[in-house]
Amino acid sequence: MYNEIREEIEKVLENETPESVLFSGGVDSSAILYHSHKYNPDVMAITVGVKGKESSDIEYSKLVTDKLGIKNHHIYYVEPELVKNMVETSVKILKSFNPEWISSTTTLLLGTMYAKKNRLNSISSGEGADDLLGSFPFFTNWKGTLEELDTTIRTRLNEIVIMSSEIAKNMNMKYIAPFHNEDVKRAILSIPIEERMKKEGRIKTKYPLRKAYEDILPKECIVRPQTMAFTGSGIYDTIRSIQDDISPQEYVKACNSIFSFKNKFEYALFKLYTKHFNFEQQLDGNGCVHCGSAMNGNTINCKTCATLQIDGKELEFDGR
Repeated sequence: MYNEIREEIEKVLENETPESVLFSGGVDSSAILYHSHKYNPDVMAITVGVKGKESSDIEYSKLVTDKLGIKNHHIYYVEPELVKNMVETSVKILKSFNPEWISSTTTLLLGTMYAKKNRLNSISSGEGADDLLGSFPFFTNWKGTLEELDTTIRTRLNEIVIMSSEIAKNMNMKYIAPFHNEDVKRAILSIPIEERMKKEGRIKTKYPLRKAYEDILPKECIVRPQTMAFTGSGIYDTIRSIQDDISPQEYVKACNSIFSFKNKFEYALFKLYTKHFNFEQQLDGNGCVHCGSAMNGNTINCKTCATLQIDGKELEFDGR
């Protein structure tokens, strides 16, 4: 059961081996790097960090590449100002103002820019594993039945944007997406939801994937606690400071006149969003439960603010 996951990922990367991998040192990107290195010993592993900060991604990426014998590992320390300057580009590429997704996109964008700077033409990442295996907080803290959770995960998979793919297209690069490959998705989704959400010892998320690689990847990687792309890299805390220029008065006025923003950070991203896109709300009450915009064919995942919503209720990223 677990071996099939590994075999299907290997098929993808044997058929299309990337020149670079966006690498956090977590189990998702470590699995991708392991197979990519097998078919391309010169594959470049790119870990993004903020200059002056030694993040958990940097710590784990060094450990994994050392134990797997991967030599071409580049840690890209980015100046904080450059990180903040890239936020608007992330908003334009993703066409959203969701704080978590824009922070993740910024991390992926910086890593892809580094690959492009090094004249590489293709890139891969572990994006998609969290969606497939329900490891985001609004899934791990799910209050409904497991059957409802399974339906929600499957529906959302059809509605989300693949961030790395959008970035790569924007930069005229090829993105190889193993966790969005139909055979990989089938191998994972064929596992009962109880098994996908299983917790055992120090393994709290993505149980099938971690078991599939427990004899291949370092134990530290297998049991590493769940981190998001934006928290593990240190990017989130850096770009959140774009909210500092917003006065309390402006924020309150915006919440009263537009919609109730989650925080000043979301409002700061919304201001960047409206510089490039029109924002219109559904006046008939059938829009997104958070921002009010049209769902544009989606049923549970807002295309504009990326809010997950079930039966008219918003599921916040922290699982509330």
